[in-house]
Amino acid sequence: MAARPEILTQLARMLGDDSLRSATDDQVRAAVERRFDVLVAAVVAETADSDDVFDRESALRYADLRLEALGAVLSPETASRLKDAVTPRLASW
Repeated sequence: MAARPEILTQLARMLGDDSLRSATDDQVRAAVERRFDVLVAAVVAETADSDDVFDRESALRYADLRLEALGAVLSPETASRLKDAVTPRLASW
């Protein structure tokens, strides 16, 4: 699993909010809730851009690994909701 600073840097990039690089858990969770759809789109776009993704199965594997890493700073409920939002967007690949 990625270290917390790396995850915060990734979330800052995905959500377009550099303040998240040094945010508390509460600040991260609030930002994710405010920009949840942006995060979903960012995970899907990152999956599509990955050289490791070449079909539906590899897309789902890649996204699962990314979501697992991001889940380290999300509430379990938000992490589950994020997976539920991302997975159907990849299922048709």
